[in-house]
Amino acid sequence: MKKSLIFLILFALSSNASTDAQALVEEKCSSCHMINSSTKIKQDKISAPPMWGVMRKVKDAFSTDEEGIAFIIDYVKNPSEEKMLFPKATKEHFGLMPSLKNEMSNEELKAIANYLYKG
Repeated sequence: MKKSLIFLILFALSSNASTDAQALVEEKCSSCHMINSSTKIKQDKISAPPMWGVMRKVKDAFSTDEEGIAFIIDYVKNPSEEKMLFPKATKEHFGLMPSLKNEMSNEELKAIANYLYKG
């Protein structure tokens, strides 16, 4: 009985964390990156590569979850041309991502990075 109760509590906590991270992604990332399905209207409005493309590049570039998550956190805080995973044409189209280090807490950024990488 105790094991079942502990499992349910842990499951509920992890579900809430996932929901919170999803809400953070919507709040903090979707104004520039297309998060969900693509439409012509969304494509015309985005000012950064779609999130599925970003995550494909990150997962291709890093062999472990830890490396990929650490990259996301570092890049969002300190973006630079040297760190970009996209070709030069992408930067020419969208520009360099602005630093968001003062826009969200470390906890929020970790939750977002984990959600995106493992999602």
